[in-house]
Amino acid sequence: MSKFCLVLCSKYDFSVDLVIQELEKKGVDYIRLNKEELSDYFINIDPVKKVLTVKGYGINREVSNVTSVWFRQPVFIRNTPAHALALEEQLSRSQWAAFLRGLIVFEDAIWMNWPASTYSAESKPYQLMLASRVGFKVPETMIGNDSNHFEKFDADIIVKSLDTVLLREGEDCLFTYTSSITSKELNEKNTKIAPLTVQEYVYPKTDIRVTVIGEKVHAVRITSAGSGIDEDWRLLKKEEIEYTDVKLPPVIVEYCRKIVSEMGLKFGAIDLIESNESYYFIEINPTGEWGWLSTEKRPIEKDIANMLAG
Repeated sequence: MSKFCLVLCSKYDFSVDLVIQELEKKGVDYIRLNKEELSDYFINIDPVKKVLTVKGYGINREVSNVTSVWFRQPVFIRNTPAHALALEEQLSRSQWAAFLRGLIVFEDAIWMNWPASTYSAESKPYQLMLASRVGFKVPETMIGNDSNHFEKFDADIIVKSLDTVLLREGEDCLFTYTSSITSKELNEKNTKIAPLTVQEYVYPKTDIRVTVIGEKVHAVRITSAGSGIDEDWRLLKKEEIEYTDVKLPPVIVEYCRKIVSEMGLKFGAIDLIESNESYYFIEINPTGEWGWLSTEKRPIEKDIANMLAG
């Protein structure tokens, strides 16, 4: 049977271009649907016969042999204030999200990643519980809005949101980063409004990004001027950051594979911290970015294409 891949993504995701080039080299047929342009197509599914029809942008296809689906973009829109959207846009987003979820009728296809698995993997408490269960060390953590429970942390702590925060203020879009403060700075006034994640401050630290595609594992050490970065490394300029291949201990590699597998994922971007020869699990992103990490020695797009090609 010929191979056919359905790619669900964003038109601004240039990492997708790299994978599509690899799919074309392998002779894998595909359709790319960008979430920003869904209403510009005519798209239908027959849920019983499992047939997908797509018309628009030069495409006129009826497909009944979907062999893989790259669920690159989550089908939910995080924290978008409803009042900022027109009623028509609210309707469109909600119903297209439901439509994309409905594509799970192609249950026999290789999914990267299955929607239900993506949803559960996005849960930070679930991640930490499962990471500990598979064998990872996990920083001492407390999640909630009662500052009394944060008093057990001695001094320096890490504070971050429970989920990715995208807030709109006028024309500005606001994003939150991980912050290092002291536990004494938390009180009822500044914690009660919303739950947050408080963790022990593991120091000294070196950040490690691990990209897992099936059994393939790519790990890089993230440094600046050859040293670990004390704060959130995403706050630094790109030219100030170095990414160096690192060989993880076999047991840590196995933990990385295991948590991805336990979550029902084919792909996962894992953040670890190395401190005093110990490795701590921080989080996993089922749709994490990887484009800037891919090199000839680290061919992430080829591994993804191989997975989608079966």
